[in-house]
Amino acid sequence: MRNAAQWASANRIMPPGSPKPGPFRTESTPYMIPVCEAFALPQFSKITFVMGTQMGKSATMQNIIGWRLDDQPAPIIYVGPTENNISDVVEPKIVEMFEQAASLNLKFDHKSPRYKKRVAGVHLRFAWAGSPAGIASDSAVISLVDELDRPDDNATGEGDLGDLVEARGDAFDDSKLGLTSTPTHGKVLTTQDPDSGLTHWAISSKGRVYSPIWCQWELGTRHEWAVPCPHCNQYFIPRSDLLWWPGRGSDDECSANTAFKEARLVCPSSGCQIEDKHRQSMNAKGVAVAPGELPILKDDGVEIRYQGESYNVPFHSFRHSDENTHFSIWVSGLCSFSAKKSYGFLAKKLLEALKSGKPGKILTAYNTGFGEVYAASGDAPEWEEVYALRSSYKSMEVPDGMDTLICTVDVQKRCLYYTVRGWKAGMTSRLIEHGQLYGDTDKLEVWAELDELAAREWEGQSLSLIGVDCGYRTDEVHAWVRRHKTKARALMGFKKLTKPFRKTRIEVSKLGKVRKTGDSRWDFDASSAKAWVHSRVRWARDQVGSWLLPADVTEDYCKQIVAEEFLEDEARWVRTSKDNHYLDCEGMQYMCARMLKIDRRKVEKTHEAEAVAEQENLSSEKEETEASQPETPVKKRAARTRKSRPGRSKKSGFVKRYNR
Repeated sequence: MRNAAQWASANRIMPPGSPKPGPFRTESTPYMIPVCEAFALPQFSKITFVMGTQMGKSATMQNIIGWRLDDQPAPIIYVGPTENNISDVVEPKIVEMFEQAASLNLKFDHKSPRYKKRVAGVHLRFAWAGSPAGIASDSAVISLVDELDRPDDNATGEGDLGDLVEARGDAFDDSKLGLTSTPTHGKVLTTQDPDSGLTHWAISSKGRVYSPIWCQWELGTRHEWAVPCPHCNQYFIPRSDLLWWPGRGSDDECSANTAFKEARLVCPSSGCQIEDKHRQSMNAKGVAVAPGELPILKDDGVEIRYQGESYNVPFHSFRHSDENTHFSIWVSGLCSFSAKKSYGFLAKKLLEALKSGKPGKILTAYNTGFGEVYAASGDAPEWEEVYALRSSYKSMEVPDGMDTLICTVDVQKRCLYYTVRGWKAGMTSRLIEHGQLYGDTDKLEVWAELDELAAREWEGQSLSLIGVDCGYRTDEVHAWVRRHKTKARALMGFKKLTKPFRKTRIEVSKLGKVRKTGDSRWDFDASSAKAWVHSRVRWARDQVGSWLLPADVTEDYCKQIVAEEFLEDEARWVRTSKDNHYLDCEGMQYMCARMLKIDRRKVEKTHEAEAVAEQENLSSEKEETEASQPETPVKKRAARTRKSRPGRSKKSGFVKRYNR
């Protein structure tokens, strides 16, 4: 049976306006041929391919759809990241492919609904990450997820998107799941294979990679696209650290424009400098290799040596094996078919990003340019350090001495994350409970569940304070706090404040209307709150002020605590993983404890306790008294007067809201 690449070469016509109009040229993206081959092989039930932008990922998924509907018609479901992506980009291109391929055009029902095409008596269903009903409505032999990393983890409201889509094939013995995406956040290292001498991506440390597609790739065969050096014929795997420009990483580093002109790819075997003009010819002899495999260039293909055996493999293929039913492949952006995406172009983009020092720009350069994960470096504990703070008690139990219980809530679109922590004098605390309340947070149901949580007791103790982040669903949060005004406060984190926290009267709504309810908001310094949490992770567990966890705490909680790192040079926090909700909750826990003046309570007068008390005394009594009072109109006028003085920036009196 032919594969999708062969079908596309014989049948697909690319319309005007495409990067390469006319008959589809499989040889322009030879690194996609192993993907198409894996879909045609019965031993693989899951296929994952990871790479940057302008690599042909979406076109390959379209080819797989056309091939299967034309050669062996079977139900297919295609899941894109958003509805707009499906309606504006994917669906029109699929219909165009059906109409251009003569054999498919005869089988295509042109009156099919937009999101459910009928071809040769079977359906092609379109869905997107935010449409759980569309994903769950049909079974499919082929299930495809494009740009897995773009939606939120729980965009469907029903858990992992890949798992949800994969379940659509449970009714078929020969079902296959295809996953592709540009990767996102993560920290990974490289390792030299002792058998082949090739440098591969190493398996990441637990909790150091957020990118869902990269995690999927690690579960598979871990193939990587290797190409031969045009000078020494030795195969190697291109990646960003092999890209050279004059003075890279030194004090004499060249300009971005010079990097564009002078960039070269360095062969790790012999140090050969490779110009961009060789990229296409190198790809023409490329091969997918897994760890342990040594590729050797031959006139008519590649000899792969693996565990003392030799296998002859055609170019653009891989050694077939039954060792893993999940085929996965990573391809560097340095191998892109796009003429624009040259070595010089990638070097210029990366150098500009690095010189800017902006984590978001650097992330984009590595993700979209090279297809590599990236996370900013900073001083944050490892998640295993957090996990090591487990104590002997279990969740829901209140350890001795914890006389004040605080609950904090982080509000998301479809759930509420919460923590309940017990506190005592000296800022000693123990996590009692953490979890999620699922439901659309613009509906009443999930807030009713929070009502129940607020009314609960833990071993006879009720909550002293409930802090709810009002940065999202502001009106809903204030409405809930209003109903629980005796022990609930709306909180708002800011990047930097002149005091740890302050009380603010909210007189105008988000729509600019005057509030008649007299709502208040407690603003707090989010940066210092997170720094305090990270400092407690490394606090001696036998000291006053220790910050411990129950024996059954989840790994997910621990990973979220270290989901952000502080960059000293830039004095800012950056995310290294997407989910940071429990870190936000614990930061609010600290501020709520300060609001209740737990740091002021007397502890036993030991030398150790006195040292702890001194560290906790971060603000004066006057500061906290002022923080508990709302700003008066007189104070506001005084503040405006100060800000208008000559030589003072008009923006200096304002603070940027902490972006959660």
